[in-house]
Amino acid sequence: MLNIRTMRRDTLHTVMLQQLYALNYMWLRFEGFIQQKAPEAYMSDEYYQLYEDYGSEEARRLVKAFGFPREEIKDLARFLKYSHWAVFESIEIAELTANSFRMRTLDCSAQRAAKKWGLEYYDCGAGGLRIRNGFYKGINPRARVQRIFTPPEARPEGRRAIVSCEWLVLLGVIHFVTGER
Repeated sequence: MLNIRTMRRDTLHTVMLQQLYALNYMWLRFEGFIQQKAPEAYMSDEYYQLYEDYGSEEARRLVKAFGFPREEIKDLARFLKYSHWAVFESIEIAELTANSFRMRTLDCSAQRAAKKWGLEYYDCGAGGLRIRNGFYKGINPRARVQRIFTPPEARPEGRRAIVSCEWLVLLGVIHFVTGER
């Protein structure tokens, strides 16, 4: 077993980052495999429950590791900075109200990979919503997520071309809010 306590930090960082990239690559390949070999399971409620479970487990582990406060909207944004999104993506967070923020992914790595593999886009809307719901509810059960847009939907007018997807994260009841462009 790898003795991480004796490794230099930069070496450990490199090893762990490469492991994350490999796991992300296999996640995308596994999705394609399920789509081809088990089409009845692909995009089923059980399939998307796995996404939500992943988000919840990620949150549970971050809560345990960091012990940050979890009551306010700024607390949810703080955990996001340590999530898998922060590892793989350029994330833009904008506080909209005392109880909400907008989360944008800029130049999404999954969308780039889809194009590289000859696909028009990576269909992330339903799965992305379930992962985010699991993640934020795992931090605070009052958290709610609303999808503003994901591929293949057109970007709302005025959004920069680099914005791949956009989400509203809030504490409490969802009211459709897009915030400023």
